Amino acid sequence: MSSPTADTPRALIAGRFLAFAGLVLVAFSMRAAVAALSPLIPAISQSYELNTAAIALLGSIAPLSFAAGGIFTPRIERRIGIERTLILALVLMIVGHVLRATSVNWQTLALGTLSALVGMGFANVAMPPAVRKYFPDKVSTMTAIYMSVMSISAFLPALIAVPVADVISWRGSLLQWAIFAVIALIPWILEYRAHRNDKNPNVADTAEVVRKVHPWRSPTAWSVGLVLAVSSITGYAMYAWMPVILIDIAGVTPAQSGALLALFAGIGLPLAFVTPGLAKRMGKHVHWLVTISSLFYLVGYLGMLLAPAHLIWLWVAIIGTGCLEFPLSLTLVNLRTANVRSSMALSGFAQIVAYLSAAMAPPLMGILYSSTNSWTVVLTTLLIVSVAANIPAALILRRNRMVDAELKLTA
Repeated sequence: MSSPTADTPRALIAGRFLAFAGLVLVAFSMRAAVAALSPLIPAISQSYELNTAAIALLGSIAPLSFAAGGIFTPRIERRIGIERTLILALVLMIVGHVLRATSVNWQTLALGTLSALVGMGFANVAMPPAVRKYFPDKVSTMTAIYMSVMSISAFLPALIAVPVADVISWRGSLLQWAIFAVIALIPWILEYRAHRNDKNPNVADTAEVVRKVHPWRSPTAWSVGLVLAVSSITGYAMYAWMPVILIDIAGVTPAQSGALLALFAGIGLPLAFVTPGLAKRMGKHVHWLVTISSLFYLVGYLGMLLAPAHLIWLWVAIIGTGCLEFPLSLTLVNLRTANVRSSMALSGFAQIVAYLSAAMAPPLMGILYSSTNSWTVVLTTLLIVSVAANIPAALILRRNRMVDAELKLTA
C-alpha cells in the first residue's frame, strides 16, 4: 500500500505500488479522447451528419478544456485532495467516452468530448503534484515514466481506432477507452480509502503563500508557462496544419504527409523518457535546454522555408525535437517548487498560459494564410514566436529561483 513519504531515496515502487499503477494508468488515459476521434469521423458521418463547423468545434474543445483544467483544478484539489481530484477526472473521462459511444447527433458527441477532455484537463494539472506527493525522491524518473506512457496514449488510439471499428463498430472503438479509465479508477479509490484521514506531510506552512499570492506574480512561474506554451503552440499548429503545409510546399502525397505527421508525434516518446532526467541532472543550468530547443526550432523552420523539397523528413524531425519543452515544462513544475501545494498552483497556472495560447494558434494560422496566401509568412511567424518566447523564459530560468521564494518576496 502506497503512502506519501519524505524525500528519502528508495526503490521506485517500494511501498507505493498503488500510486505507481494509478499514475501509469491515468497517463495511458490522458490523450485517448483527443487521438481516437478524428480517424473515426468518416465512419461516424455515416451514422449522422457531421458538417465542417461541427468538426471544427470538436477540434477546438481540447485546448480550451485543458485551459479550463488549469483554472479549476487547483481550487478543486484544495477542497478534496489530489486522490479525489484524479478520481473526478477519471469519472469525467468515463462519462465522456460513454456519451461519445452512444451519441445520436453531433451535439451529444460534442458533449461527450467536452466531458472527456475536461477530465483530461484536470488530470493534466493534477499529475505533476501527484508525482511530487507520492514519489518525492523519484520525481524525474516517475515524470519520465508517465510522460512516456502519455506519449504512447497520444498515437496508439489513432493507430488502432479504425481497425477496431472495422471489427466492433465505431461505437465500440470509442467505448474501449472507457474500460481503461475504469481500470485506472481502482488504485486511486484504494489510495483515497487508505489515506483519507492522513495529513499530507509534503504541504508545508509555506504553502499558504501560494494561496494568498497568485502564481502570476512569480517570474519563474511565467517562464514555465512560456516553455509549455511554445511546445503547445507548435504541437497544435502542426497537428492542425502540417499535412496541408507539406503537401503545398514540399509536394508530398497525402499519405506521405500523414507519415511525416506521425514522425513529428513519435519523436515525443523518446523525448518524454529522456528529458526529465536530463533536466534534473542539469540543475541550475536547465535553461540551456530551452536554448537548445530554440535552436531546433530555428533550424527546422528554416529548413522548411529554404529547402522544403529536400530532406523534409529531417526538418519535421528537428521541429519535433524542439518540443522537448513539453516534458521539460512538466518536470520544472516540480523542480521549481518546494511542496505539493505550490506544485499544483504552478501546474495550473502554466497550463492556463499554454493552452489558451495553443487554442489561438490554428485559427490564427488559417487567418494569416488566407490574408497572405503564403505558408512562408505562417512558418516565419511560428519561428519568430517560438524563439522570441523562449528568450525571456531561458533568461528567467537562468536565475535558478524557486516559485515559492519569489512569492514570499511579493507577499
